[in-house]
Amino acid sequence: MTSVNTELTDFLAVVSKVVSSAADGESALSAMRNSLSETGLLELARDTADEPDALQWLAYTVRTVAQTDPSLAFVLASRYVADRAIDAEAATEPTFALAVPGSRPVLAGALGPDAVVVLDSTTSSLHVVPWADLAPSVDHEARTGLQRADLVSVTIPDGAAALEGSAAEAAFLWDLLTGAALAGVARRALSETQSYVLERHQFGVPIGSFAGLRALVADMDLTVAGVETALDRALEDRTSIDNLAATAGRAATSVCIDAIQAHGGYGYIDEYPLTGLLRDAIGIQARTGGRRLHVARVAERGLGPRTGRHQ
Repeated sequence: MTSVNTELTDFLAVVSKVVSSAADGESALSAMRNSLSETGLLELARDTADEPDALQWLAYTVRTVAQTDPSLAFVLASRYVADRAIDAEAATEPTFALAVPGSRPVLAGALGPDAVVVLDSTTSSLHVVPWADLAPSVDHEARTGLQRADLVSVTIPDGAAALEGSAAEAAFLWDLLTGAALAGVARRALSETQSYVLERHQFGVPIGSFAGLRALVADMDLTVAGVETALDRALEDRTSIDNLAATAGRAATSVCIDAIQAHGGYGYIDEYPLTGLLRDAIGIQARTGGRRLHVARVAERGLGPRTGRHQ
């Protein structure tokens, strides 16, 4: 497991308290701007840009936030990728969107971005578009999960200005931070389940003593540990990022489904956050470019490029 310095540990503790307090109030993310700024969350990517452990700060922050508020975690992940790709003079409130063939880019509009950094997955190029140029094309159609992120789809105008930043770096950071968010969602679902099966009693004993439930929760624990390990490995070795990107979404959705099963009928009611966590996991996974893309990259790394008539 990657070691965490004291400064980062203390920062994450503060972040957890701030986000938990805001989540309890159920306020819109835009209403949290002052507390997010005062905590240092909004400018974290730029403030840590020159630090050797900057990526760990960003990934662990997103993971911590996702355990309480997946929508905010997604918004911050988008902000951090954009901040690392564009100068502060060019945009003070940027967000990020991944453009893949066959669909319009979807981005987080919750904090009122002034520009969008777009990664075109087809051409492996970065572009920047002022928000004012996108406003006429914004589509607020409801989407699965991440409701507080205010997801919108946009049409990127022809001739969008190119960015000189590294598209490969932006892609790596997006995979890293969305993987971190999914790890956080999975950890929350596991924690909710562990608490529930210890507190819920049948026949005078906690249901957590039943063999079937113990096995289910143990499998969930192993799955969460696996995705957290993949996150740490990606921080230590960039070449393993596709492992994280290919497994994090499936792991998070699987753990959320198991959590709902462990809760029985209670898993479906609003008193428990599990169905919301599942929707958020699906929402984040949908913004990563699709699992097939990352599985194909893992396969190519081990087997080489596809050849022949099945290509």
